[in-house]
Amino acid sequence: MFTGIAEELGKVIEFKQNSDTVKIKIACKKVLEGTKLGDSIMTDGVCLTVTEMTDSYYKADIMNESLKKTKFDRNILGKEVNLERALRFSDRLDGHIVQGHIDGVGRLISISKNVYRFKTNREISKYIVNKGSIAIDGISLTVSFEQDDIFEVSLIPETIARTNIKNKKVGDLVNLETDILSRIVEKLNRSENKEDRSSLLDLL
Repeated sequence: MFTGIAEELGKVIEFKQNSDTVKIKIACKKVLEGTKLGDSIMTDGVCLTVTEMTDSYYKADIMNESLKKTKFDRNILGKEVNLERALRFSDRLDGHIVQGHIDGVGRLISISKNVYRFKTNREISKYIVNKGSIAIDGISLTVSFEQDDIFEVSLIPETIARTNIKNKKVGDLVNLETDILSRIVEKLNRSENKEDRSSLLDLL
């Protein structure tokens, strides 16, 4: 679990495609403090397991199946990525509950001062609600407008300064993770089984 509050901007310095995985290497510092092999680091919204590390980088594997749902490809090489270590039970939950499981991608279609507008597809947009939470490249944000497959978020200067969203240009792809509560409610509405509905309600 994560909060969607980026701790550091890392840089992708290696992206190697193998038969069924990609080996990715991220240069960073802060998120390596207290981190050990096998720990999780959310990387632009994707939960990755550390397979190798020093005090200046970590490596991880990305399965091809995961690549299909994310914006990750060779174009990410040399780019900055938002990084966050996994949530500890003693931490404050300043953002919202983020799993690091990407639902799909969105495309940035306009920027007006601090308002960023994105377009996605119906499979994702059905979970996006006005005033609800969404993780964009791992950043916990509040939806300020949504209609059909379009939604907007309004960013405070601090968020823009501390994350890679300041580097975004119109046309760029972003990783999207919708709020888990929206997904539970949607499944609750579809469930006709009383026991299933009761189990889902226990999660809310």
